[in-house]
Amino acid sequence: MASSIELVENTQALETKGDNQLQQKLLLIENDHYLSKAFSDNGHQSTYQTTAIRAGEVLNQELENYLVNHRPSMIVLDVGFSDCTKLLIIRDLRALFDGLLVIVTNKNSEQEQVDAFKLGVDDYLLKPLDSRILMMRIEALFRRQNSKANQVKLASLTMGDVCLQPKSQKCFINGEVVKLTTFEFNLLKSLVEHQGKILSRDQLYSTLLRRVYNGVERTLDVRMSQLREKLTIAGMKNNQIETVWGQGYMFNNIAS
Repeated sequence: MASSIELVENTQALETKGDNQLQQKLLLIENDHYLSKAFSDNGHQSTYQTTAIRAGEVLNQELENYLVNHRPSMIVLDVGFSDCTKLLIIRDLRALFDGLLVIVTNKNSEQEQVDAFKLGVDDYLLKPLDSRILMMRIEALFRRQNSKANQVKLASLTMGDVCLQPKSQKCFINGEVVKLTTFEFNLLKSLVEHQGKILSRDQLYSTLLRRVYNGVERTLDVRMSQLREKLTIAGMKNNQIETVWGQGYMFNNIAS
């Protein structure tokens, strides 16, 4: 099905409080300017850098490239849901985007809410919705995300016989340091942080290589093989990096 994605508005970043503090970048995907108006009415164009895109039911190359090249902090999606086919846009977004994802819809369906959360949304809001409440929910999601990020940054990540120290980018297997490249460390960190969940090649290419996976390139597979070899030589036995054919990779703790 052809997509009707069209760039309709771009609000450039504005300096606030006399400094150059980096804004949160929000991508608004909508059909009726409901979201754009909510941000404009509440004066949040100076708080967030927003880009509004008119979208259909599927993604096209333009939007895929935008997600990889601009890496928004949050996507707020309002395309109106009424069936499972339209919900699959969430799955397609999640293949490329691991940030915050908020759904705004006028479809009051409990099953659609359940399906949306299973596909990976962070919040599901029903219209009509007071624009001030929308802004407060968005701000609350960012606060929780920042708090979680700070905790992860300060703490060690331990799973079985693997221990990662993100701040120093050190990896330990059974207490012994394993020398990893920066890419290998970030790859392993992504897998450990999503332990038990499949990370697709699309997600990993977008997050780690900053480009869209073309379906042919083997860069990630080669580096994954090198990482596995280093971990095996170092004595990792309680965990494994599993290849889920046709879907991606998953880090599992296999200790009894």
